[in-house]
Amino acid sequence: MDMMKIKSGNASSKIVGLICTLFLVSGCVTQQYVTTGDNEVTERVINTREAAMARLKLALEYLRNNKTAQAKLNLDRAAAINPNIDGVQSSYAYYFQTVGEVDKADQAYREALDAFPDNSNTRNNYGAFLCDLARYEQAEKQFVIAIESNATAQMANSYENAGLCALRDQNWARAQKHLSAVLKYESLRVRSLLGLAKAEIELGNFNQAQQQLRSYRGIYAQTPQSLWLSVQLEHKKNNSAMAKKLGSILIRNYPESKEAKTYLNKGLL
Repeated sequence: MDMMKIKSGNASSKIVGLICTLFLVSGCVTQQYVTTGDNEVTERVINTREAAMARLKLALEYLRNNKTAQAKLNLDRAAAINPNIDGVQSSYAYYFQTVGEVDKADQAYREALDAFPDNSNTRNNYGAFLCDLARYEQAEKQFVIAIESNATAQMANSYENAGLCALRDQNWARAQKHLSAVLKYESLRVRSLLGLAKAEIELGNFNQAQQQLRSYRGIYAQTPQSLWLSVQLEHKKNNSAMAKKLGSILIRNYPESKEAKTYLNKGLL
């Protein structure tokens, strides 16, 4: 059975807020004493938080450009400057995730959350990481903690991550619950509208699925994904003629899409 998927190849698309949530902690300012050319000793104040943040930002930029060696160098320098700020371990987790060191990434995420358990961005990222590994129940736990600790501004992100992960697990009832919650906060989220439509189709709630697809079409242009969901809906409703008509449109308008190929190769599953 076809299902909506979360792209997992590009870790950076899911890693959010690694830098923007850094905050001031104790021990961030140090003094160094240097000798000038006239042999006078002067004091130089260094804000280690800002220096470490600058290195973290560089590291993340290098990771986005697949320059992992330079990224690691800047991560190590950030940790040497100030290992205690929120962002160091979560950035290491992103690095290890990017280079495929799954166990080290997992350890770094857990260390980051041990030190800063209220960072919902890190919880969301860890949940997405676990979901990519098909560790769905562990991922759900992280998303739920993030939801319970989130400010309203971040609530939709946590619910959406949880809902999309539930879709991957084909846990349709859980997906319905989380994605319905997303739309209470932000009613125009594309992935949540389509994801909820998918969950409703699989649960046999055809009127609700139709409503989600109608809401989507009222705002956004047709896509292979939205059209494929419409095909599946009509098929589930035993409306074969309409399903075939929509399938023909899918093949004609989006012949290279994975949805069209699924329709051609596997039929309506």
